[in-house]
Amino acid sequence: KRVGEDLNRHVTTDGSKAEWDAQDVGLMNQVNFDESTMPIPLCSCTGVPRQCYKWGNGGWQSSCCTTTLSLYPLPQMPNKRHARMGGRKMSGSVFTRLLSRLAADGHDLSIPLDLKNYWAKHGTNRYITIK
Repeated sequence: KRVGEDLNRHVTTDGSKAEWDAQDVGLMNQVNFDESTMPIPLCSCTGVPRQCYKWGNGGWQSSCCTTTLSLYPLPQMPNKRHARMGGRKMSGSVFTRLLSRLAADGHDLSIPLDLKNYWAKHGTNRYITIK
């Protein structure tokens, strides 16, 4: 191994988390989601586009899929009243980075963004309440 060379950098595949993190979007090109001008993102994992729910600080949650299930509506939790299984989630910071990357690639942000291919691969064990 040569000095200053990181052999692990060559192992990543196209679209991996390491490559995603290595991309320097820069604060100058950052896009902030503006609900008055941009449509709510969708998820089409079931074959029918469904609007996502707001989640956390600027993030989004799927109404129709988890890491192991694509079904609308998501099933109720048997041990919690008025609670359904938690859908896939994307934090506000990751969503902003995704918007910035897509805008830099020329994606039209006035068209609803389908998050089906952009959800994290890992899941969550938290419950949500949809009333």
